[in-house]
Amino acid sequence: MVTPQREQGETRRQILLLLRQKGPMTAAELSKELGIGAVGVRQHLALLERDGLVQTGGVRRAIGRPSHLYALTDAAEALFPKAYDHLLIDALEFVRAQGGEDAIERLFEARRKRLYVEYSPRLEGRSLPERVAELATILNEHGYMCEWRRLPDGAIELIEHNCPIDCVARSYPQACTHERALYEDLLRAPVERQQTIAADGRCCRFRIADEA
Repeated sequence: MVTPQREQGETRRQILLLLRQKGPMTAAELSKELGIGAVGVRQHLALLERDGLVQTGGVRRAIGRPSHLYALTDAAEALFPKAYDHLLIDALEFVRAQGGEDAIERLFEARRKRLYVEYSPRLEGRSLPERVAELATILNEHGYMCEWRRLPDGAIELIEHNCPIDCVARSYPQACTHERALYEDLLRAPVERQQTIAADGRCCRFRIADEA
């Protein structure tokens, strides 16, 4: 027997699929496609808006009152399968074939330098704990599901529960090496990598020595 909660979840999934396939739609259009009342559709849309998956994107004017158009957010787009991982690995394999390991090393080094220029202004003028907190905020903005805490011995632990570049790091350990080096440059403190998702760890764990 299908529970009401499961039915509601399936209805919201169908709404997301319709918006992905057909683009922005009104509640009335979704109601017609789904075969359920407009009031019920609007309730589902309200929940999807609350969860950051749907947004209102203009109005459609016809005879009578204008109707709001509903569209997917960037967060909702991430729910649909992508092939970026395979494309990225193919691109790195091409770089390796053309220039060898030195070319791969230069690529990751250039990425590290670019990210340092992008992130470092946000950490300037802060204490080490404040720099770690801001780095965690930056990483969370990029999907790392990051947190940090002070350890009993005074050191700081930074934990990443997700690795957005895991597919690359498993084949190219340079990714992890330059990530740690980037953190050292940004934090201006020694960073010890203790565990990585790429090496089948539950998370990426770093120990940061507070030399103050």
